[in-house]
Amino acid sequence: MQLNEPEKQILNDFEHKVTNRMAKYADEPDFPKLENYGITRMELDDYLIDKQAILDFGGSKRMQYTVLGFLVILPVLILDMVPEDARPYGIYTVFAAVGVGLLIAAFLKALQKMIISVKLKNQKDIKFEKYINAVLFYQPK
Repeated sequence: MQLNEPEKQILNDFEHKVTNRMAKYADEPDFPKLENYGITRMELDDYLIDKQAILDFGGSKRMQYTVLGFLVILPVLILDMVPEDARPYGIYTVFAAVGVGLLIAAFLKALQKMIISVKLKNQKDIKFEKYINAVLFYQPK
């Protein structure tokens, strides 16, 4: 059975990386145990779901590229409503409009990254993060 791109992405997200690794190595004697970190599986699952929701804030890559592409061409579409003889720099006005669109798209992307970063910082819980890091960096002997 072939998985299409969205299904591959879902199975490769942060939450699934942690839970799949836990399922794979759970029987190993030196694998990090939840009780050693003072957390339960239900609490960890809730934490991972919340963290994944924050990481998914921007939407899929396809959606992000679609929005950014639209923002790049939006100033050109607006400029198209201005008569050609009224444009300040002639043909170079189109290049300026594309540049403005690129700046708007870059600003939006930076703002989105900042929002995700702030939300992750506010949600961060040290005991969960220590366990998640122990799971992700676990090497079987």
